[in-house]
Amino acid sequence: MPLRVLTSNRAVSLQTVAMDIVKVALKAGVKARWQDRTVPSFELRKAGESAIVVMAVDPLIATPWFLLVRDCLRGGVRAVFYGTIEGKVNTMFVRDWMREVAFIANSGYTRDKLVEAGFSVLDVVPHGIDLDAVRRARRTENIGHSYLARFGLNPEKHLIVLTIANSHPRKGLAWFDKVVEEVEKRDKSVKFLVVTEEKGLRYFNPRENLTVAAEFGKLPRLTVLSLIASAHIFALPSLAEGFGLPVLEAMALGTPVVHGELPPVMEFSTGFTVPVKEIRYFDRMEVGPSGIVYEQHLYDVREFAEVILQVCDLWRNKPEAVGEWRSKSVARAREFDIHTVYPRLVKQLAGEEMFEQ
Repeated sequence: MPLRVLTSNRAVSLQTVAMDIVKVALKAGVKARWQDRTVPSFELRKAGESAIVVMAVDPLIATPWFLLVRDCLRGGVRAVFYGTIEGKVNTMFVRDWMREVAFIANSGYTRDKLVEAGFSVLDVVPHGIDLDAVRRARRTENIGHSYLARFGLNPEKHLIVLTIANSHPRKGLAWFDKVVEEVEKRDKSVKFLVVTEEKGLRYFNPRENLTVAAEFGKLPRLTVLSLIASAHIFALPSLAEGFGLPVLEAMALGTPVVHGELPPVMEFSTGFTVPVKEIRYFDRMEVGPSGIVYEQHLYDVREFAEVILQVCDLWRNKPEAVGEWRSKSVARAREFDIHTVYPRLVKQLAGEEMFEQ
């Protein structure tokens, strides 16, 4: 059965997931395509297609995609909502008909939050990593080096900490500015590059050790992966995640990762972690009313800075320890090859028989 994979044009990482699912389907001989908008269910029924919606489970913003999956199921079309969530479902926006939607969660954490809200979860399928893309990025690290050179950064001369994130408050950029400040006090030779959106610039104060580029979502996929491979450390300052795909990408590329002990990330990460001190919830703040009550995992910025400095020390004085981490992390990331994890999704929608040929 042909397959349509649908997602929003707002979430870069979920677009990557959608395109990777299509790659897996095509390799299995399934006619598949993806698009970054929703469609009426009758269009899929007329074309004889099944559907996977790849979205955050936000019943306020994602209502059209909820409706699509519900209508598909009512009309006899195979469909599933492959979802992520960075906290609790805001049940004030949940309507009874939404509980007809069939979900597949991207992490155990997401599954637990959906079940808590009364949704039906068929399976947990973690996000995957395209190892072919990883290999291409490793062969073309000069692309990442060239990008760094635009800002006067040279991996041969500087220890470079990279962060790539959108400007949503849950991504922790305001906290990360304080982390950068703490590192600057103790070691001015460590350089930070943050790639974010234009709105993300407001979180950062001018610092000699910091460069902020407003190019999030504008860089080719190969450039992003090559840039991660070129950095010495990838930092994920997020306060809330539903999975944490950039951590998996960095692991696959052998770039040491520093992140807070967020539950969904801890399900797979081999990174250098920072303890969570407190959990807070918000559903408004700078983003207005939301269908997600974001679960913020707050850390001590001084401890985050300390872990970064510890990894920098490994690079300088114990490169063999970095090598050991790389071997372990690359091996762990291989377990999440898209051609290993996403067939479980495609089988449910396109039919088990496609994988028995």
